Amino acid sequence: MPRESIQGGLISTPTKGEAFARLRDLVLREGGLDLYQYRERWVERRLAVRQRALGTRTLGAYLEALQADPGELPSLLDVLTVNVSEFFRNPQAFRIIAEYALPDILARKRGQGVSALRLWSVGCASGEEPYSLAILLRESLRETIAEYSVLIYATDVDRKSLERAKEGFYPQAKLAQVPEALRRKYFRPEGRGLRVRDEVKGMVIFREHNFFLEEPTFSRLDLVTFRNVMIYLTPSVQRQALDIFYQILNPGGYLVLGRVEGLQGAARELFEPVSISERIYRKPL
Repeated sequence: MPRESIQGGLISTPTKGEAFARLRDLVLREGGLDLYQYRERWVERRLAVRQRALGTRTLGAYLEALQADPGELPSLLDVLTVNVSEFFRNPQAFRIIAEYALPDILARKRGQGVSALRLWSVGCASGEEPYSLAILLRESLRETIAEYSVLIYATDVDRKSLERAKEGFYPQAKLAQVPEALRRKYFRPEGRGLRVRDEVKGMVIFREHNFFLEEPTFSRLDLVTFRNVMIYLTPSVQRQALDIFYQILNPGGYLVLGRVEGLQGAARELFEPVSISERIYRKPL
């Protein structure tokens, strides 16, 4: 039973709204996630996963169980931080990046006499996406890569996922989308899986960062990936995120969203579509 409170001499249980507000405060304080920034139905579905696991019918009862069991909070945060990822997820998007976006960026760099390349993988989970970008860059630059200063920032709020990303070790199934030639070139066999080679790992900087609570510490970016995150956010938070990306991208820089996502509000006028089907956009020069 949920913990009861005494109001005006009567014993009452917290309403669903009160229980959610307390739960939100706890998750924000302990996990850095603000549930009010996410779509209500999505949050309810995520909470329902843990309610079923504990057999708590009401949100108030779940809050009671959460407060009583220190081990439940990590399980809740795990279902609230979606960490589904794989190498070259949605291959067509990576094909467009490799065949159009990167050549365009590199041609502009050469014309400007600039050697710095900066990319950002927001919500990088266990590292498959930023490592995929690093491989694409090495394939695009080939023998000229030493002429460039390349950094890929990879950030996430989930510390455990970042630890796995830094290790760079993955089971074979995670590399299903990686062509065999690239597997041999950029991974080395180890036990029952494969480990990313040091020349690829050295291009990526992993950092714990809460996009919604902390200002980005870098700017002048050439490409930003923010895939499969927007669908969970409220429209107002989506617009705020898109405005941030516009501000930190270089002119001519690229923004890559998930296939079921898209531009919101004023961002529709700020970015040029490169691929509507793959949700790839460019900031005008």
